[in-house]
Amino acid sequence: MAASCNASLVVGSYAKWQAKGHLNDFLKAMQRSFQEARKNAPGILFIDEIDAFGSRDNVSTQNESYDTKAINGLLEQLDGLEGREGVIVVAATNNPHKIDAAILRSGRLDRHVRIPLPDLRARAAIFRMHLRGAVEEGRCESFAELSEGASGADIQKIVRNARRRARGLRRPVTVADVLLQLPIPAPIPPDTMRVNAVHKIGHAVVGAVLGMDLVSVEISSRILLTTQNQPVGKATFGRRSWARRTKAHYLDAIAMGLGGMAAEQLLLGCHDDGVAGGRGSDLYDATRTAILLDRSFGMGDGLASLGDISEAPLIDISRMDRSVLVRADKILRAQLERATEILERHRHACERLVDALVAGLELSRQEVLDALYADGHVEPRAVRSG
Repeated sequence: MAASCNASLVVGSYAKWQAKGHLNDFLKAMQRSFQEARKNAPGILFIDEIDAFGSRDNVSTQNESYDTKAINGLLEQLDGLEGREGVIVVAATNNPHKIDAAILRSGRLDRHVRIPLPDLRARAAIFRMHLRGAVEEGRCESFAELSEGASGADIQKIVRNARRRARGLRRPVTVADVLLQLPIPAPIPPDTMRVNAVHKIGHAVVGAVLGMDLVSVEISSRILLTTQNQPVGKATFGRRSWARRTKAHYLDAIAMGLGGMAAEQLLLGCHDDGVAGGRGSDLYDATRTAILLDRSFGMGDGLASLGDISEAPLIDISRMDRSVLVRADKILRAQLERATEILERHRHACERLVDALVAGLELSRQEVLDALYADGHVEPRAVRSG
């Protein structure tokens, strides 16, 4: 980023600034980084692993004074009297929910970009960058195809290990060195692929019937044995920027989110634990949406709002309001039943779509809608969305 902007780069982190341990030294080190960035403006100040600052809402009593003053010191540098004209502050984290809310407010770190795993083209570019012309450029495309699901750090490790092997043999790195370090792709068993297809078709059909802008639905035929937390499929929906987010909007979102669970129960007899887990899992996200609907947006049984709790841990919310999970459960059960009714009405179309998805690995929006039209029971909203 700094190179493309022709700007200077200053790198800092909580760990780097806190190296000497004393609060005074910590604050001085952080101030020096900001001063260096201002001196060399235009420039970018990059703060790595910013979640290390934590949140003042969750500090332990033992470290409360230190952590609070560290966060306050950062806030002072972000918008203090000295200003930071010509300096853009960029931070990175894998745990955005652990960052103090004040750090993310307008005028501070208020633009948030989620960086997904690199696609085929990006992986090839990352291989080219790290290999620096050591192999033919066309080979990087082959490496990219064999590293689906790998992160930039994974690719860097692959190349580093390939170079280490070449050094041990006292010769330049070769294609074979890289291939030996690449993850081994393993085929997903047919029965598992079918379960994945059932789950994703559940999301796609419920969403399409409720009038959402389905883009496509897909599943994977293989995974990489050395890479964790790989997606095995997805149903992609477009966003409507100006749509009103009413109670009906959120209930539709919950029903679609539970469509995979409903499809597994309907077509397979039960659901497995793949629908649950932490952030990003169907049941967790649906539960959070139900709680927001009831306790933030005034769309539940009462009007009292707990404010913005979109990033608060669910366990903390439930401790604050012991009845919140009971009310959320009522919403979830109603929307799961609703999703099941939709899938039951279109059961024959779902079964055909599952077969087609297993065979082709990807279906377009039109292919899903065509199957629903042929089924003869498409809701008006799904017709209008086409």
